[in-house]
This record gives sequence, structure tokens and C-alpha cells, in this order.
Amino acid sequence: MNRLLRHILLAVPLLCLALPAGAQEPLRDSLILQRDSLELLLDSLHADLPACVHADQSVLIFPGSRMAQDAFYAKLDTLVATGRGNVNIWHIGGSHVQAAYFPNQIRDNIDSLTLRGDRGFLFPMRLAATNSDRSYRIRTTGEWVAPILTRSTDVRRPRYGVTGFGARTASPDASVSFHLNPDGSDLWSCEGLRVMGYGSSDRAYPYIICLADTLRFDFEPQTHSYLFYLPAPTDSARVQFHVPEGEEFTLTGLQPISWRPGVNYFASGVNGAALPSWLDRCEDLERDLRLVRPDLAIFAVGINDSAVSVKDFKPERFKENYRRLIAMVRRVSPDCAFIFVTNNDSYRYVRRGMSWNGNGEAVRQAMMELAEEYGAGVWDLYAVMGGAHTVEEWRDAGLAKADRLHFTDVGYKLLGDLFVDALMADKQKNSK
Repeated sequence: MNRLLRHILLAVPLLCLALPAGAQEPLRDSLILQRDSLELLLDSLHADLPACVHADQSVLIFPGSRMAQDAFYAKLDTLVATGRGNVNIWHIGGSHVQAAYFPNQIRDNIDSLTLRGDRGFLFPMRLAATNSDRSYRIRTTGEWVAPILTRSTDVRRPRYGVTGFGARTASPDASVSFHLNPDGSDLWSCEGLRVMGYGSSDRAYPYIICLADTLRFDFEPQTHSYLFYLPAPTDSARVQFHVPEGEEFTLTGLQPISWRPGVNYFASGVNGAALPSWLDRCEDLERDLRLVRPDLAIFAVGINDSAVSVKDFKPERFKENYRRLIAMVRRVSPDCAFIFVTNNDSYRYVRRGMSWNGNGEAVRQAMMELAEEYGAGVWDLYAVMGGAHTVEEWRDAGLAKADRLHFTDVGYKLLGDLFVDALMADKQKNSK
């Protein structure tokens, strides 16, 4: 039996014992249904793992204290036992996160075990001519300018925040519309919508027309965002922008809000992003993190920081940048738990093609030292792959792409399964 399923089965009676007698049967039935649906999913993906996948290495490692992680588990248990409150998870990285398959698989597996909250931030990434999260549909009208955080440009950059994206418009017909369930399901809905961004003056602002009514927003100065209360639950909405001549509006994200209890999963990923990208170019990152207030931060930044020669990679500088990010998160959410995701074995881009990235072990060591310093966990993806010079095996197994840097869709989903497997195994082992 898959280890994740074993821990789900063990968790069912423990959770039910924590509830009043009248509430035990409905919860037990719900958990069994969740277990059965997840069993079908994992059977299809994990029936025969290739030999290159070292699943025995898919564990959470705590070189120091684990108090923050155990407090996170306690909050998860309270959520499931009472059906009240929210648990917030923030996953930050580069292209592995922007591709969305990895974080979405983690989110969907966690949702299958707990209570589904909100799906996090949306952004029309096609405005920046880059790949998008295919699990939702988002469209725009009007003319927009959206320089990418990590690319050189002569275009004036927006103030980036927690999404790492920004798009500017001066079009009077500008709009952004989204559909949360393009597959026809009813997984996601919202009763509120937060528009993240700013106008060149108070004369430029977003608005929503619902039937014959124009919805008014509540402006929140502490997060500089516009909150709309929708008249009924919905999985789609269209935001329009009032942009008088000579003015402009910059959109940095959308946040559909349901106000229901559950796990809210927020993913922040930009292709090519390294720690300085987030720390030095996203001037509104800390402010926007107040919208997340994470209980758990998954730190998966490192592959681009290490994409240099061995002699040019500076572990102390890398650790100091992470200390800055951790300090920022703690100012917003002092009790947040942290999990570092080590780099995958990979190649890096060089002028004449691709060269093997020899910094995987150095990044792993730096993250272990940070984890000991801050009482954090480490999910050692480098070891799960098998260590140095194993990415070719993952490519040959159809789990990594030909560039030997990124994973395939199936590979990313497998990583999401393995991560949650490790998380649930650690939770079960250390539950009191």
C-alpha cells in the first residue's frame, strides 16, 4: 500500500475520536470517500515507479528544532476536527512553480485530506508572453504592457508583489475575466474578489458589473487592494477598469475569496526567478504577504541562484538572501513553519548550449544549515532524484524534459505526490 494512503487510513479513527459522537460518522464517511478517490489517483501514477525515483528518500528532514512544524500540524488537525478556520500555505520558486503542475498537485492532494479552501492568486500571464496555469482560464481585452520580472527590458517596470507579475493598461476598454472551473467541475467558487494593483491616481480603478448593477469596492490601504463582495457564489467574473485619458492602471493579481474554512494554497513562481529577483525587484512583496499570512512556507528558490559555475556560487551569499526572506515572512507571520526544497539535479544554460550544474550538493548543504538555524524542514529533492548526474535517468524515464532542467507534466505531478506523501508521513510519525 502506498505510504500516503496508509497514513490516511491511520488518521481516520484518530480524527473521528476528536469529535462529538454525532459528528463522527459523517466525518468518517467523508474521509473514506476522500481516501478512495486519492487511492485511484495514486494507483494510476505510482503503480510502477521507475528505478530512478528514490522514493525512500522522500522524507522531511529536521536538522534542528521541529516545533514550528508540529504547531502547523496541530493547526491542520484543529481545522479538520472542528471545520473552522483556515490554514495558509505559501509556495515560492521559479519555473518549477510557475509551471503550476507541482504546486497544484500538492494543493489538490492536501485538499483531498483536509478541507478545500481557496485556490490562491490568479494572473493573466499570457500578457507577459509566458506560460500559464492551465487549471483556470483567464482572458483580457484592451492593450496591456507586462514586462517580466526576470527579463532585461527598457520598458518601465511595475511595482511587483507576491505574484511576481504586473501588467499596465491605459485602455478605456481594458478588462480581465476568469473562470475557475474550465473543466466543468464545481471545485472552486468565490463570493468575493480582491483586485491587486494600483492606479496612477484615484481616478483609475477597477469595477465589476453584475447584471444591471455596478459593484462598489472597499479599498484596503494596508494592502493597497480593492475588495468586491459578489452577490452570489460564482466561479467566474469580469473585472473592468475605469481609466480616464492620461491615466493608467497596473494589475498585479486577482484573489478569488470564498470565506469558507479550509486550506488556502498560494503559489508564487516566475520563470528564472532567484532570491534577489524576489527580494530586490518585488518591492511590494512584504506588503502583499499580509494577504497570505502563511502558516507554512515552502521555499523552492535555488535552481536559478545556482545556475553559475561552481567557483561563482557563493553559499554564504545564498544563505544571507534566504535569511532576508525568512525575516520578511516572520514579520508578517511570526509563527510560520518553513520547508526547504533542495534543487533537482540539472543542467544550466550557457552560451553554447547546456552544461551540468555542479552546485546541487552545495545548495543542499546550505539549505540543511539554514534548516538547523531556523528550525525548518528539508524535502531533499536532490536525493529523491539520486544525487549528481541522475537527471538523464529522469529524462529517459519521461519525468524530465530534454533540457535536463525542467520536469515533464507527469514528473511535476509525481513530485507533488511524493512531497505530500513525505508531509503526511512526518505528520503521522510525530502526532501526539
